[in-house]
Amino acid sequence: MKILVIAPQPFFVPRGVPFSVYAQLRALSELGHHADVVTYPFGEPVTLPRVRIWRVPHLPFVREVRIGPSIAKLCLDLVLWLWACWRLCCQRYDCLCSHEEAGVGGVVLARLFRCQHVYYMHSNLAQQAACLGYSRRRWMLRILDSLQRWVIRHASAVVTICPALEQEAWQMGARGKTYLIENVILPEERAEILSMIPGGRYPKEPGAAGLPKTPGLPAAAPAPGETVTSLSRYELLPESCEAGPLVLYTGTLERYQGIDLLLESAVLVRRRCPAVRYRIIGGRQDQIAALQLLCRRLSIEDGVEFLGQLPPSETAACLEQATILVSPRCAGTNMPLKLASYLYSGKPLLATSIAAHTQVLTPEIALLVPPTSHGLAAGTLFLLENPTYARALARAARRFAIRRWSWSSFVAQQQRLYTEVVAAEARRPCQ
Repeated sequence: MKILVIAPQPFFVPRGVPFSVYAQLRALSELGHHADVVTYPFGEPVTLPRVRIWRVPHLPFVREVRIGPSIAKLCLDLVLWLWACWRLCCQRYDCLCSHEEAGVGGVVLARLFRCQHVYYMHSNLAQQAACLGYSRRRWMLRILDSLQRWVIRHASAVVTICPALEQEAWQMGARGKTYLIENVILPEERAEILSMIPGGRYPKEPGAAGLPKTPGLPAAAPAPGETVTSLSRYELLPESCEAGPLVLYTGTLERYQGIDLLLESAVLVRRRCPAVRYRIIGGRQDQIAALQLLCRRLSIEDGVEFLGQLPPSETAACLEQATILVSPRCAGTNMPLKLASYLYSGKPLLATSIAAHTQVLTPEIALLVPPTSHGLAAGTLFLLENPTYARALARAARRFAIRRWSWSSFVAQQQRLYTEVVAAEARRPCQ
């Protein structure tokens, strides 16, 4: 099978959608399909069997492309559409696949060249734009919403990456042609994480680095329906912080990720436990500089480390060093890609109780707290003071991840998707 993939992102860079595109290409390659990828001129080179990368030319006034709507992205997307049109003129493809906003051009090209069109829906475009700071530009949000609804109604199949997006796709008119294919951790990344754990299993008691061994409060989860919010309830014993616990975040540094809330919570946590350190992986240099300035204003710069973007192997090593993994996202419904590697890691997960998390996470596998600085601080202190509970949470999380996200299942889902789409094309009457 020959498939044309339109990816309107820098490829490859270590962030959400490019990871998803890479996983899709990796699966198609393993299945023996041939894929041509039309993408931006930015990103690291990728080499996969039967996969060719076609990069559009550099535009002289575009040096980088940030997440979200922009003039630079619009210009590159127009060139991307022309490049995809050129590839379709040069070769016959069994299927056209588009990601994110490239679905608009994908619908047009699929009609022009009479091929099936698979649309990968990684987010609600209007919601994502609002989360990125465009909430006051109502005209833009209406245009994005209308375009995405049009794409979903006219695509041959819609692939969503999480249950919440699948529901939104149905509400936008996808009807019965949706496929829920959640992002998974790549086999080598999973092996990297497991190699950090002795014997590929959870460390036995006394447990992961940094968790205190003192009895402290009873090692029990919050009662059903109870929300961890009160800092006064969780008094750490003096010796609880001697190991220097490490709270780790990995991912982009866009405002909807809630990093400002995490840093504000660090002020409260370090008042109780000055030895706690925070490490943040990911983001652009301008975002890191702005957050470092916030750290100085909060007087916590000595306890927060920004590492920027790291390759997956180095990120896996950082996961092993962590005491607590955190996802402080404060808006959005699409599931963060980081959750898979977090849950595989064998470390307790602290996450905000918003739809992006709760569609997958439950109190049995993560400590869920309100998306506030006090909620994050109380959750951090609770996990530090209850090491037995934290380790049990981490063990349950990994069992859940192994059951839910396997690479073989992901490959099988991709095979089913394209087999059914091409079969539908074969059944379509000639015009």
